[in-house]
Amino acid sequence: MAYFGTLPDQREVEFYELVSDQLTVRITNYGGRILAILKDGVNMLYGPETLEGILNDPGSYCGSICGRVANRIERGQFSLEGQSYQLAVNNGPNHLHGGICGFDSKVWTVQEVSQHKLVLTLHSHDGEENYPGALEVTASYSLEGASLLLHLEAAALDQPTIVNLTNHAYWNLNGNSQDTIDNHYLEVNATAYTPKNDVGIPDGRILPVAESVFDLLHPRRLGDCNSNQFPEVAGGYDHNYVLKQEPGMKVAAILTCPATGRKMTLSTDTPGLQVYTGDFLPNPRHGVALEPQTYPNAINIPHFPSVIVRPGKPAICNMLWTIE
Repeated sequence: MAYFGTLPDQREVEFYELVSDQLTVRITNYGGRILAILKDGVNMLYGPETLEGILNDPGSYCGSICGRVANRIERGQFSLEGQSYQLAVNNGPNHLHGGICGFDSKVWTVQEVSQHKLVLTLHSHDGEENYPGALEVTASYSLEGASLLLHLEAAALDQPTIVNLTNHAYWNLNGNSQDTIDNHYLEVNATAYTPKNDVGIPDGRILPVAESVFDLLHPRRLGDCNSNQFPEVAGGYDHNYVLKQEPGMKVAAILTCPATGRKMTLSTDTPGLQVYTGDFLPNPRHGVALEPQTYPNAINIPHFPSVIVRPGKPAICNMLWTIE
């Protein structure tokens, strides 16, 4: 544990370092953010590594845990158990990543810390950001060899609510913030995706990726996927991919950088994966976010996987990053 900084309200936050024989991982309890994943002393992530940098760039969500509902909810509106709710609209006309003060900007409580493991918890009270019901969230980071596992669990305490958690790390296997991810190759193990409108909301269709720029079943160079060739990805990728609907962990994505010989494999048990090439970062396309989660706006699209969580049956999602 080490002092990371002091927030404007004078609360102090810390960062923690997990160490294996292959990786060093730095995490802060401010937003449960992964600040750095270092291999051979080189950071594989894009984003600020200081509290000042994070506070100056809150809209990028670098390395953070996003919730109570990650991604977008159309117009910030939904109904649950016959009750209508209006959430903050903080991304154009929509609600994004939990609202004005989502989980990314909370100070999490440290429950356990060791050389290889960090467990953080967060209590979200009934009515926070106008979400119904109290929620208890646990984030467990475990490091073993070249792999980092994040186990997220959210338990509704008193009434049904909605939950969609993810981690928002941006990857740049070049190992520095000077180079874009255009020289990276991305493979996503999904045969379908959910088309969206011009403000990022899925239109309800689930379409095959075949014969389109969304086909990432074989590695595709990200620099070749631009709006000049493919109008469908004007503004880059920021799309939800439909992963194989099978229980347990499965490989969702493989990111490689031939220039450095580095490779990151992401496995997860979530139904979807948001791929965002960072075109609207302060340094555009300097990191690619691969966000395991449930589909965007799922609460308003009945045939999408449910984000409703009821007492006694917590929402659980796991993501495993392995770096070679």
